[in-house]
Amino acid sequence: MRTSSGLVVLDPEGRVLLLDCTDPGDPRTRWHELPGGGLEPGEDAEAAAVREVLEETGVVVPPGSVGPLQWTQVVSFTWRRRRYVARQEARVARLPSPVLTRVVALTADEQGTILGQRWWTVQEVLAHDGRFFPRSLPDLLPRLLAGERVDEPDDDWDVCPRP
Repeated sequence: MRTSSGLVVLDPEGRVLLLDCTDPGDPRTRWHELPGGGLEPGEDAEAAAVREVLEETGVVVPPGSVGPLQWTQVVSFTWRRRRYVARQEARVARLPSPVLTRVVALTADEQGTILGQRWWTVQEVLAHDGRFFPRSLPDLLPRLLAGERVDEPDDDWDVCPRP
């Protein structure tokens, strides 16, 4: 089972960075997700999350701004017509001002999947009626920002209703 590490990246105004995504294998899909991705051999989860945020968004996350592990879940999903099961985990990273950025370097797999990114207020996440990955992100976000540790039950993301 693959481990994927993500970050709840907060800018100095308290907004969270989310990716706008689709599945090239099923272009009817659209969702917003936390930046992050799989661990490379020998890489720890925090380093993987920092690397993935930089690669996917261009946002530089100083390692010292990353908090402890706060969220875990095993999730199954279909992407590019293949079934995956992954252990997902996330930490909160609070960025200093100013937010530093670099050029985005999407992998071949990410091209066509990541359509864009933006900073969301917590209120915008709570009010949005679209899909999130994890699907519980609107419920999780206030809890994570309050410092709570959340270990969720397994989830089959494909049974989530599509827009």
